[in-house]
Amino acid sequence: MITQYNPIFLHHIETAVPPKSYTQDFVLNFFSNLGEIDDRLKSFMGKIYQNSAIEKRHTVIEDYDKEPKDYTFYPKNKNLIPSPSTKQRNDLFIVEANNLSLQVTEKLFQGPLKIKPQDVTHLITISCTGFSAPGFDMHLMKQLKLNPHTRRFHIGFMGCYAAFTGMDMAKNICEANPDARVLMVNVELCSLHFQPKNDLDTMVANALFADGVSAALISGKESDSEGSRIILETFQSQLLADSENDMAWYPGNTGFDMKLSAYVPKIIDRNIHDVLGNILKKSQLTLEDIDIWAIHPGGKAILEKVAVSLKLAPEELQVSYDTLRDYGNMSSSTIMFILKLILNDNREGRILGLGFGPGLTVETGCFQKIL
Repeated sequence: MITQYNPIFLHHIETAVPPKSYTQDFVLNFFSNLGEIDDRLKSFMGKIYQNSAIEKRHTVIEDYDKEPKDYTFYPKNKNLIPSPSTKQRNDLFIVEANNLSLQVTEKLFQGPLKIKPQDVTHLITISCTGFSAPGFDMHLMKQLKLNPHTRRFHIGFMGCYAAFTGMDMAKNICEANPDARVLMVNVELCSLHFQPKNDLDTMVANALFADGVSAALISGKESDSEGSRIILETFQSQLLADSENDMAWYPGNTGFDMKLSAYVPKIIDRNIHDVLGNILKKSQLTLEDIDIWAIHPGGKAILEKVAVSLKLAPEELQVSYDTLRDYGNMSSSTIMFILKLILNDNREGRILGLGFGPGLTVETGCFQKIL
């Protein structure tokens, strides 16, 4: 079992979503009535939405329950044609990323932290759903009045597993500099890239993804917070062979285009024991040592495959199912929503986290929850 001389703490997490949300039934009805969709595709869409395990999702786009004449993002017609350009989508990302990242970070410093924003030494920002320079990192620097010498790093376009990369980077920073306090902010506004296309990958993406943001404080100083904490112990990255065409994310002319193969759950199922064997060996742990599971809910099928492969009871993945039900897949922010639930419950012990993303890449982390 791994012991750390100087543990690195994930002190606190806050999350936020846009105020507007829509139920899955509403979204299915909306997209089913766009353009000319034949009965076969409507049946396909119905199965995706009804089997998604999602009840509602949040979005920065507020047009869907308005009359076309009142649309502010889409063209003022019922078929949403012509589709907004990538520039139009990214322009909205810039505005909302600034607003939501500031909202969630201010909330973070109103919680159990015992430090102020001015004590932050490093800022890590993460997103795969929009770009700008200066970006929301600069907005946070100014609005929070962070130290002008704060080191800034941006992790871009890595997809759903990027929070693991961010936490690993923060851990390395804190190990190298015992006085470091790292603020990590994830902003994923996936709904900006919803497109009324009839191809199956786009239909699946439209049914799963949503908007969410998170902020977390990481340091090697236990006194920086009170209450429960998560100790960041080990991380492992694994690129699965011959899977780069099964999950991908590309900028297109009318938003970012998702490639999402139906084989992804099977690929994960086929590789899960090898992946877990590697992280457990690195952590000097066994499966029996794991008390809490933090699995990125890329979709219901992924959670089901993981549960069957690892012989986990349904309640062992409850936080993942709850997050999927209430928010959908918020890309890299999702695992932070899950870790927040774990931080706030009454459990303690070893956590094993998994995230899946383009490549196909699996990121894993072993943590310890202390009360």
